[in-house]
Amino acid sequence: MIHKISQVVNEVTPEILYTLNRSDAHSDHRIIAEAVSACTKSFRFPFIKQVLMYECLSETEFAPALHEKVFLPNYFVDITDFIHEKINIMAVFESELSAPPFPRSIENIYALATLRGSMVGVRYAESFQLLKFIDK
Repeated sequence: MIHKISQVVNEVTPEILYTLNRSDAHSDHRIIAEAVSACTKSFRFPFIKQVLMYECLSETEFAPALHEKVFLPNYFVDITDFIHEKINIMAVFESELSAPPFPRSIENIYALATLRGSMVGVRYAESFQLLKFIDK
């Protein structure tokens, strides 16, 4: 998997690389996060300037909150102007959504965006855990 991801990363040459949270409850997410992490070495991928982990409702918050793996958001993006577009896109993935109290519901997507926004003084935000930032 690392080889395939490396090929894509070298083909696309992204400056920012987003990956799933390394401690999500979903084992596929953890494996992907580890594989992507292997593709962030500066000597092999010098064009990467940022590596960010993101949270996934119903996976990140259900993972064991071990101090070495807990998701600690420290990078926020104001999505106030895009929250309705995000909801419309999520609605396309009907099988991934359910009614509350299921974490991945439209209501709870708004709730998380509201919570993350309140942490940084905006209406809605996405949060990430910054793993690497190279100021080039």
